[in-house]
Amino acid sequence: MERLLACIDASVYATSVTDHAAWAAQRLGAGAGVELLHVLQRNDAISARHDLSGAVGLGAKSSLLEELVTIDEAEAKLAKERGRLLLEAAEVRLREAGLNNVESTHRHGGIVETVVEREEHSDLVVIGKRGASSGFAKAHLGSKVERVVRESIRPVLVASREFKPIERVLVAYDGGASARSAVDLVASSPLFHGLEIHLVIVGRANATRESALRVAAERLPNATCEIVDGEPEDALPRELEVRSADLLLMGAYGHTPLRRLIVGSLTTAMMQRCRVPVLLFR
Repeated sequence: MERLLACIDASVYATSVTDHAAWAAQRLGAGAGVELLHVLQRNDAISARHDLSGAVGLGAKSSLLEELVTIDEAEAKLAKERGRLLLEAAEVRLREAGLNNVESTHRHGGIVETVVEREEHSDLVVIGKRGASSGFAKAHLGSKVERVVRESIRPVLVASREFKPIERVLVAYDGGASARSAVDLVASSPLFHGLEIHLVIVGRANATRESALRVAAERLPNATCEIVDGEPEDALPRELEVRSADLLLMGAYGHTPLRRLIVGSLTTAMMQRCRVPVLLFR
């Protein structure tokens, strides 16, 4: 892992995303690079203003449309300049953190599609929990963020609202392919060297879980590995708090679409409930 894609926007998460990317790049070593990405989405000006011009005469409607187009053009220029300044500020912040391999990409288009395109050149995606268009209710998760996690083929680091030093990591392990990928990365990447690692399997102890735990413990001989009773939605937030963990690692969206529809997704629940960053693997 040598290259990171850090996705920033005008939300309060921009600084946190930049700082999480800086943390990861610093731990990966001098050769690690960061691509800062800002995507301008084109909104339909009339829809955005809840246009009611159909209720007035044709002349008035034409005048209103012209005015809206003018406003839209001005806002587009403003949004482009705002994006440029965001990228500039983030690049300065990364360079002040000692990173030299930094570049900025400014694109028009869909956020999800652009991230999926750009991640082909990266090993890790860093994104904020909520975007600029999302509300600030604590339980809210930006729809674009969820779609990025679902569509990405790279590990996705969902940044918390504020960055704080990461010293302890909790790995949620279920023996599945994505969880094994997470364990392999922890075992091999300098990203985790020297950090305190805790691995938990949630559920009642049985032969299957005990076997999975032994496999994980062999890969992470210096980690604390345990089976903890309970349901994952409750047990993982509890274990994060009890162990004072600063980062959660887990597989992303492992259930079938039908099961997600019926019972919801543990991945989404953890991104909503956890105040620490979450590193997700597909």
